[in-house]
Amino acid sequence: MTPKASPPLRSALERVAGMVSFDRSHCPDGVLAGIDEAGRGPWAGPVVAAGVVLDVSVDPALLYELNDSKKLTPRQRERLARKIAEIAQGIGVGTASVDEIDRLGILKATFLAMRRALDDLAILPDHILVDGNRDPDLGFPTTCLVQGDSRSASVAAASIMAKTHRDRLMDLLAGDEDPYGFRCHKGYGTELHSHALSVFGLSGHHRRSFKPVAHYLIHPGPSPGFLKAWKLLLSVRPGSDCSHLFDQVESELPYLTESESWLLQHRLMSLRSMIPKVPEGSLAQRHKGDFFEGLVGKYLKDKGFILLEQNYQTREGEIDWIVQDGETLVFIEVKMRRSAEYGGAAEAVDRRKRQRIILAALSYLDRYPREMDCRFDVVALEGDRKGGTRLEYFPNAFTLDP
Repeated sequence: MTPKASPPLRSALERVAGMVSFDRSHCPDGVLAGIDEAGRGPWAGPVVAAGVVLDVSVDPALLYELNDSKKLTPRQRERLARKIAEIAQGIGVGTASVDEIDRLGILKATFLAMRRALDDLAILPDHILVDGNRDPDLGFPTTCLVQGDSRSASVAAASIMAKTHRDRLMDLLAGDEDPYGFRCHKGYGTELHSHALSVFGLSGHHRRSFKPVAHYLIHPGPSPGFLKAWKLLLSVRPGSDCSHLFDQVESELPYLTESESWLLQHRLMSLRSMIPKVPEGSLAQRHKGDFFEGLVGKYLKDKGFILLEQNYQTREGEIDWIVQDGETLVFIEVKMRRSAEYGGAAEAVDRRKRQRIILAALSYLDRYPREMDCRFDVVALEGDRKGGTRLEYFPNAFTLDP
């Protein structure tokens, strides 16, 4: 007897089947291409577009995770990108450079990237579905779809291919030192990125025509004290305990600018989170807490998140970690548990606790002048008497309306 799919999997399969059916209804007998872009909003890096042609009879089970790329974790996107590359009838990727963005404007540069993606597709479509409400005039019958990456399978696939391709490009632009934090925020406007621009000024990868970036066209450059401390931190191997170097860097902080001090403290927090701390049975509970905080911090950084806050507290409540995943703010609750203590992520945090986390999150969101996407995740840690620890990560564990 064939086992029944779990309710979440069944729901995902139904959603993807609906997206495939949507595509079939727009081009039942011809070749349909979905096109989407990634990187219109960032302060740095190219804009990337992708075009994907899927078989209209594709099995939804092969793409059960398919969704708007912004709703997926980096690992989910990479996993889906590999699957799409295996089953797609055609994939094309196009980019428009920073110079083209500054010369043409971001909208025309995005359309240029879409045309290049279509040229790279190597298969002529009979119809095109484009995410958005503006027709890029690609020379084929086109339907523009608002929120197309959550309605169309081919557009969602294009969204994922464009996003993963651009993320890899930004990782390359980051280099070994990654002074601007490209590897974390992929060029988007974050607090880290803003402080880095204030200290280092613009690189050749920044979009000078963007107002937030143009503000830093003229800058004095980093101070000698900052450069000395920065080089010390660059010499630290991740995971090594260099307390004496950290103390030396912290002694420089009072003499630096606000942005210089912020960048160094951010780098210090990142390096400290990667120092292994092995708890022993006789250690006090707070020492065990230090170990688990370091473990979670390293895990979040390895996922590509930028760490913004730890143990954020307000009168309304407390949030263990606040991180940024692309354009999404993520509020994370860390829970210790025993095996089978609870089944799912939502059950790990009771309703009252969820409400306090949400209130604290709303307080934090007031800092941002523009509306930010956000989600609530849970990290579950399971420790044993032998010192081993197992970590499970639950994205989208609960919502603003728990």
